Amino acid sequence: MDASENEAPDGQSPMPGSAAWWSTRHAARARRRPRPGGLTLDLIMDASLRIADERGLDALTMRAVAERMKLRHTSLYRHIASREALLVELVDHMLGEISLPAPGPGWRARTEAGAREYRRVLLAHRALVPLLTRGQLLGPNALRAREHGLRLLTEAGWPVDSAVRIYLTVTHYVVGAVLLDTGGAARTPGERAAMTGLFASLQARTYPLVAAHSAVLNDLDGEGEFDFGLRCLLDGIAATREDR
Repeated sequence: MDASENEAPDGQSPMPGSAAWWSTRHAARARRRPRPGGLTLDLIMDASLRIADERGLDALTMRAVAERMKLRHTSLYRHIASREALLVELVDHMLGEISLPAPGPGWRARTEAGAREYRRVLLAHRALVPLLTRGQLLGPNALRAREHGLRLLTEAGWPVDSAVRIYLTVTHYVVGAVLLDTGGAARTPGERAAMTGLFASLQARTYPLVAAHSAVLNDLDGEGEFDFGLRCLLDGIAATREDR
């Protein structure tokens, strides 16, 4: 998202998901003292995530969340100001499910484990995947993962500038792969079989390699493509270190 899209018009509150908006949210969380047994943002997010998983984003409204929690929908506004803000917070809440790799030697194995865990969580909440491209990930759980990834790499001896590039490159690869796996380009077994049939039926004179290798072109599923791409990506990163 272009930075200008995150800027609020003069005199208005920052756009949900922008750096300015998250700055106010982080400050508010630091000041808040929850009442024991009272309504919390985490409880709201838990209910919201269940609705999104079960019924999709279109069904996720403030009123639907309140009904799920057996509350008046006005009760939610003390914690979340709008549906747009709820969606931003919900993405970060989902990221809290990521189990970060345990400390230890071997930056590559731990980076690979983190990438696979990130993909696992995103695929478990497919309805939320399109929201990843609507703004920067700046909530507490996203920052926790960022801090952990940078520490993992810098403690393994990578310079900070390289660690930042590696973290962002691997993270963006995971997001891109999951967007394809969950969007219109997703290839189920039935879709791969249909594509194999289509390729095999093409004019060999016009598309000789596509027609001849129709089965191979559709052999890999999303998991296989992800594994191969991640290995290639980490191989390339490792080679840059060996070259220095």
